[in-house]
Amino acid sequence: MFRYIYTEFFKTIRSKYSIKFILAIVATFVLANLAMIAFRDYVYGTNDGTYGYNIIMFAGGFFWMPYYVTIFISDMVFGETYPDPFIKDRITKRLRRPHLYIGKLLTTFLMLIFYVAFAFIAFIGISTLFQLSTGTLSGAVVKDFAVNVMCAVPLLAAGCSLGMMALFCFERKLWAFVTFWVITIVVPRIVMLLGAEPISIALFKTIKDKVLLTPQFTTLQFFASRDVPQILISSAVYIIVSTLIGGYVFCRKRIDNLPADAGNSYKKRK
Repeated sequence: MFRYIYTEFFKTIRSKYSIKFILAIVATFVLANLAMIAFRDYVYGTNDGTYGYNIIMFAGGFFWMPYYVTIFISDMVFGETYPDPFIKDRITKRLRRPHLYIGKLLTTFLMLIFYVAFAFIAFIGISTLFQLSTGTLSGAVVKDFAVNVMCAVPLLAAGCSLGMMALFCFERKLWAFVTFWVITIVVPRIVMLLGAEPISIALFKTIKDKVLLTPQFTTLQFFASRDVPQILISSAVYIIVSTLIGGYVFCRKRIDNLPADAGNSYKKRK
């Protein structure tokens, strides 16, 4: 299993998919800083509210955005075709279906940690470079932001697990992506709408406050609203449930004779 995870991790990290993802991260940070500069120089006219530390503070309110793209991390680990347990090599010859699923899921978590670490360093570095004229970032601001990032990791891991579940449940990736975004965007937004004022239906309010992951991203920005135990517990529940569902579907699926239009090149077992 460890050899399988090791192989999958380094295969994924060297892929073109991974490189494009890294470039997209860097481009996002550059654009965010350019938007801050444009706002300061051409709209607001002063530095007030546009210092280097402000962009770090603003970023804390947008941690839900990486959550919505965690399926791309799952997808790059999942691979271009649907995993076929009947294809065996020197790495997978002793692995059963549950091992294949857990191996890819754990690899996804490792990739997530890599991207989070890279994104943190890149964001601080790029922001420091672009905001030199407003003063360097203080250590206290960076430290607080690092704590927020670490608190967000379990929630992002739950997103990766949901993405892996969707990918293993559907042979067609289009359906997997649609299902993921319905689960992470559409359903939570409906529940949040029904649970908030002025509608404020008690059941949906409870689900919004105790069950959904999306609202918890907005609590990370401030120490008083951050609920670390709830983040850990809810993330663990999402990971366990999605793993059980995805693993069950994968173990029950006859994938040796998938339809030709599923985008797979597998041959029937003789």
